[in-house]
This record gives sequence, structure tokens and C-alpha cells, in this order.
Amino acid sequence: MDYGLALSGGGARGSAHIGILMALAEENMLPSSIAGTSAGSIIAGLYAANVSIDTMQKIAQILTSHPTTILDPDIIGMLLFFPQFLTCRKQHLTGLLKGHKLNNFLCSYTDGKDISDLTTPLIIPTVDLISGNTIAFTNSEIKYPTENVIWKKSGKLCDIITASCSVPGIFRPVKMSKYYLVDGGVTHNLPVNLLMSTGVDKIIAVDIGVDYKTPHNNSITEILSHSFSIMSYNLKTCLSQGERLLLEPSLDKNAGLLTFNMINDCIKSGYVYGKKMIPKIKDALK
Repeated sequence: MDYGLALSGGGARGSAHIGILMALAEENMLPSSIAGTSAGSIIAGLYAANVSIDTMQKIAQILTSHPTTILDPDIIGMLLFFPQFLTCRKQHLTGLLKGHKLNNFLCSYTDGKDISDLTTPLIIPTVDLISGNTIAFTNSEIKYPTENVIWKKSGKLCDIITASCSVPGIFRPVKMSKYYLVDGGVTHNLPVNLLMSTGVDKIIAVDIGVDYKTPHNNSITEILSHSFSIMSYNLKTCLSQGERLLLEPSLDKNAGLLTFNMINDCIKSGYVYGKKMIPKIKDALK
């Protein structure tokens, strides 16, 4: 159908986007263009690269069973960090996770494609740590420029997705050209306005971060993730959104950034919610 779908970030909670796509596919209502941030960029990028929803589900199962497939801790960096920090020396740790495994995993499913090779219109925002600008990658024409957004029309898709998923403090920034890129959610966790910049006027947005609460274990990753979610939520409420309908699936409040054991539950919740919302989606797209 002729509309755009905007997918928010949210770590492992982002697997709910697969459930939403499953519900849309059953109604023959898949979008003609798509944008995604962070975890949403994985689903959006795979969708635009013509990776089937069945394959997305298989990817989710791999991450559920073997999360270390994409997790590569910077052990040496962490060991050196505290002596460097305590003695006021320059610290070299830029993220708890290197991000190489995530990048290789994504590249294996996107066949090394450049974003310019894709036929489905796609937008993935990232943020440059040096300038503070949003660096938005797309294969679409820009009709309405957005303030503080630099548009890029090329780049290896798996590198772009990795950059958009690089939560500050968790993953290392990704160097692309002159930019040091991190999670697009810093500025555009729900990239509705970026879709609008490409002339898409019918937009359905999916926000999977609305009911996220910090799990009881208060781990460093979840504290960072929850802080990021609070920032993203407040940012979203400040920005003018132009979606026809905002979907907010209710997910388990303990599902967080790295709760890979809850991926199946998130997919199911997204699917059940998506099916329930089909009548409202149809009305919104009239």
C-alpha cells in the first residue's frame, strides 16, 4: 500500500516490529516506504533489502538462542579503563561492545548492498558525535529539507544499520567517512518527520518504548538504556509528529535493551496488537 511506516528504537523490544509486519502482511497492507531508528533500523533495513518476514523471524530465533552472535565485549578496553580513569589518564574505551559481530551479522543478511541499490524507499537516521547533526541515510529524493539533518544517498547498508544501533556507551561509535556515528535515537527515535521530508504524507508510526521500565536488576546496560528511553520519549513529545496513526504495542515492562530471551514474547505482542489495530490502520490510510 502507498504509505510509509516509521519504526522506533528500543533494543530487543524492537522485535515487536516483526510482529507488526506479520499482521500487516496478512492483510496485504505492507508499506511502500519505511524508516527506522536503532532496533527499528534493523527491521526497516532488512525489509527494504527484500529480506522476508519469515527470515526476520529466523534471525530473531538465532538471537534468542545465541545472543553472543552479535555481542563482542571490549574486554581489554574495560580492563584498562579503570586504571586510566583513576589515574586521570586518557581513556580509550568508547563502548562496552565493539560492534564488529553485529556488523558482520547484518552484512551476512544484506549481501553487502549499498543503500542506493535498494528499490524500496528507506530512511535510517544516525547522529554524528563531532557536529551533533543527524546524518540520515536514504535512497529517496529529499523534497523538504530538515534543520540539522544532513542527508546521505550512499553507504553500505549493514554499516548504516550498525551505526543507527550504536547506543552511546554500549556500542562503539561507527566511523563512516568524516563522521563518528551513534544511535539515531539521540535525535530521531521515531523518524516520522524524516519520512515527511521525502514527501510521504500517509504515515503509520510504531513506538515500542512507551511502557519500558527499568528491570529490577538495575544493570549498567539497562540503566543506560532506560536513561536513553526517557530522553527519546521527551524528545518525541517535543517534536511535531505528522503520522496518521501512532501504534504503541504494550510489551512486557521487563523487556529492555539486551533481553534477548524475551524476543519471542515481543514478536507475539506486536502481532496481536497489530491484528487488533488493523481496522484503525485502514481508517487512517483512507
